[in-house]
Amino acid sequence: MTHTDKTLPRPHTWPAGVRVMLTAFVGMIGVGYLFAIANIYHQHQMADGEAGLSLNDLRAAYSGLTIRRTNETTIPSRMLTMLRTSMREYVDDDADFNVLESWLKAGGSEAGLTEGEKRRTPERVLILNCLRCHAEDSNTEISHKSPFGPDELTVDYSMIKEFVAVETSVNRDIVEVPPQLTIPRLVLVTHAHMLAIPVFTLIIGGLFAGARFPKRLQSWLTPLPMLALILDFSGWWLARSISGAVFVIAGAGAIFGLVFGLQIIVVVLDLWRSGPRSASSD
Repeated sequence: MTHTDKTLPRPHTWPAGVRVMLTAFVGMIGVGYLFAIANIYHQHQMADGEAGLSLNDLRAAYSGLTIRRTNETTIPSRMLTMLRTSMREYVDDDADFNVLESWLKAGGSEAGLTEGEKRRTPERVLILNCLRCHAEDSNTEISHKSPFGPDELTVDYSMIKEFVAVETSVNRDIVEVPPQLTIPRLVLVTHAHMLAIPVFTLIIGGLFAGARFPKRLQSWLTPLPMLALILDFSGWWLARSISGAVFVIAGAGAIFGLVFGLQIIVVVLDLWRSGPRSASSD
């Protein structure tokens, strides 16, 4: 018996209609990933109370943050932190968001709760955007953990006082902030990401493996994004007990972004680059 070595046709040899479809798909994945990076920035960049994304933001989100208070350092209240991150999507109106954020940044005083122009007060914003879940009579899980009032029309300052207070600790020079991603939230985020990101990572990696590219380098770069995902997802959970795991999260994210971006560029160029497979690719 004789064995004939057969290889799958390279993507650049496929019909033009298929290549147009793949180009559109890869382009959408690339743009979508850029929006994902923007979302990460806006979700986490104020986690440590200071503008700009840093390792302290990752620590505040995944492992908790302990920093020394200085005259310039301000640690936002729990409500302000949640408003800027995971709860931002529930305040649709930017004007409402600005009113609530300004009140919380000013200290979240009881007197300021009802102050505002044209009836746009922090109290009204809380009623319209928050009480449907945070009212005690809604019987939601969040209403038991973080109640804002007895019903959907009443904001009780005595209930929200602890959530608008600035984080403090026994040692006045040290501020300790617990992880912002609670276990239930981390389970949800992990579940959503692990079922989605590896799928398009696999597709892009498969197309990259079939592209004309120096073979030795290609064999190293093809699996890197998928391996980086494993480290990234693991780092989210390890950071809760090992603070140094934030370096794993940051490093894995950087590797994924750089190599994944390179793969997308190579795939798109290869789909429309004419000529036979070059000798350097072997």
